[in-house]
Amino acid sequence: MVEPREAARRNQILEVATTLFAQQGYRETNLAQIADELGFRRQAVYHYFRAKDDILYELIAEAGEAMTSSAGPIFDSDSSPEVKLAELVRNHVRVVSSDPSRFRIQFNELNKLSGDRAKPLQDGISAYIHRIADVIQDGQRAGVFFDGPPTSLALLIIGMCNSTTEWRDGARTKASVDEIADNAARLAVVGLTGTRG
Repeated sequence: MVEPREAARRNQILEVATTLFAQQGYRETNLAQIADELGFRRQAVYHYFRAKDDILYELIAEAGEAMTSSAGPIFDSDSSPEVKLAELVRNHVRVVSSDPSRFRIQFNELNKLSGDRAKPLQDGISAYIHRIADVIQDGQRAGVFFDGPPTSLALLIIGMCNSTTEWRDGARTKASVDEIADNAARLAVVGLTGTRG
């Protein structure tokens, strides 16, 4: 069992790493900078993470888990494809908005990872995309959504949701996360139920 103090210190390292990776980029950040930011010696960081990669993998895994665990009950519901898609989009926007820096790191770094540790993370995201594509395909079979490649449509919708991490904070909008989530859901569903332009 992890001691509360140990868990708190580990979380501090993850939070500072998230900030530095988001500001400077993953490759430009080193463990000494993370330690300095926390007032630690670099060796103290090594007690929790053997390498900078370990921090990155944990950040990406936590982001992926937050998304898939919150979406699971929506995927498993008996709702219609339109309702399910709207709820998935709302959920996606809310989750990425809860920690935009961490999700930007995931978006930027996930496909650059390689090896045995990367595969489960990449497979998890692929499975999530395919589950959204399945919802779209269910709507197409029901005659509710227009015909088109479900995976491409899923990626377009996910891209729209992910982009909120780039512009939601700051002077670009006064809308709340819930308003943005509702508007994104409306765009996704109306876009798939409408006629081709």
